[in-house]
Formats: sequence, C-alpha cells, structure tokens
Amino acid sequence: MLLTKKKNSTTKQTAVDPYAEIERVRQKKQARAHHVQHVHRRRILFLIGLLAVIFLVCGVQIYQAHQSLVTTTSQVATKKTKLKQTKAQQQQLKLQESQLKNDDYLQQVIRQKYYYSKNNETIYSLPQDKAPTISTK
Repeated sequence: MLLTKKKNSTTKQTAVDPYAEIERVRQKKQARAHHVQHVHRRRILFLIGLLAVIFLVCGVQIYQAHQSLVTTTSQVATKKTKLKQTKAQQQQLKLQESQLKNDDYLQQVIRQKYYYSKNNETIYSLPQDKAPTISTK
C-alpha cells in the first residue's frame, strides 16, 4: 500500500477588521455620492443649455416679429398719407369736373389756357400772366 500524504487543505480565512470594512463601505458610499452629484450636475447643465437655446430661439422670433410690426406700421403710415393725398386730389378733380359743367367757367378756361378768341377779339399776353400753356402741361 502506498502511503500518500494527505495535505490538509485548510482554508485560510482572512481576519475581517471591522474598522477596515466600515472604511471601505464609507468610501464606496462617498464614491457613489460623488458619481450621483456629477450626473446631476451634468443634467442641470444640459437643461440650462436647452433652456438657453429655447430662450434664444424665442427671442429671435420676438425680435423678427417686432421688426415686421415696425415695417408694417411704417407702410401703413405711408399708405395713409398717400390715401389722404389721393382723396384730396379726387376732391379737387370732382370740384373741377363740376366747374367744367358750367359754360361760363369752361369758356374762361379755354380762353386762358388755349388763347382762344372770339371774332374780332385780340388777346394780349403779359409777362405777369402765369396761365399755363399746352407746352408746360
């Protein structure tokens, strides 16, 4: 018979130091807290950046709307003055039309403007006469 030596397999258990275990747990908690804080900081910065982009886009749109309003307001003012001038001109033309229906006024205009004369009538043009001629109109 062979004699074999059996080795005693003894498992070496490390002595657990309770203070070392507490320190390891505390460091683990601290590392986890640091990681959570880092993740929260990153998320907050992302949200602030997103909010800044949204405010920037809205601000640009508000500015463009304001510029459009200013342009439209100036165009409305210009059109109102042009309308006022056109209405005044229309009023003047209506007055002139009603005067042209009057035969006496019509004869007067024809005589002044076109130097029309009756038989045996002579027309003298003086320098102070400022009646418009056909060539000036």
